[in-house]
Amino acid sequence: MTLTSLFKQIVTGFLAVLLTVVPREYLKAKLAVRLGDQTPARVGRTSLNPFVHLDPIGTLAFIFLNFGWSRPVPVRPWNLRKKKRHFLLVSLVGPAIGMACFLIYGILARFLNSSELTFETLSKAARFSLTYALFSLFPIPPLDGSRILGALLPESYTEWYLKYEVYGVLFMLALLFLWIMPLIMNPFVKFIEKLTIIFTG
Repeated sequence: MTLTSLFKQIVTGFLAVLLTVVPREYLKAKLAVRLGDQTPARVGRTSLNPFVHLDPIGTLAFIFLNFGWSRPVPVRPWNLRKKKRHFLLVSLVGPAIGMACFLIYGILARFLNSSELTFETLSKAARFSLTYALFSLFPIPPLDGSRILGALLPESYTEWYLKYEVYGVLFMLALLFLWIMPLIMNPFVKFIEKLTIIFTG
């Protein structure tokens, strides 16, 4: 890989991460606040500033491994008006937005008469959005899948379950650095890459 191609990969990858992460996390935070939990607003997550949403290691993983993650939006289910129902809704909205972004960016990449750099950025954003939507359904804290599971548990267990999110983060990082997570994700990444190529033309 030449320095030029590496620079292009980093630039288009980073721009694609912004397009993937910001709408997803911003809208999730806004929904949680609207449903009664002010925690995301208090910690600055109801902002379009991308740097409050980006996770450094997750961003690098997106750019170089084609999958990654963002900083989880802190949501306290006991602050929501309808605790379990609204917690489930907030947890589902992230993957739903990811799937919607896949369609939006894919359509733009296909029909927008744009430069090569713009096309590649939009194609990557479509791919990252769908990959993240599926990856986030894994039941590993603090991914959305673990919160969906937490919302479905009996209420007495939900708070206890959420206390152990920090250990889930460490577990996920261990899987990444031991190269287990990339091996698990590789078939999904390859399939989504082929799907994106077909969709974007």
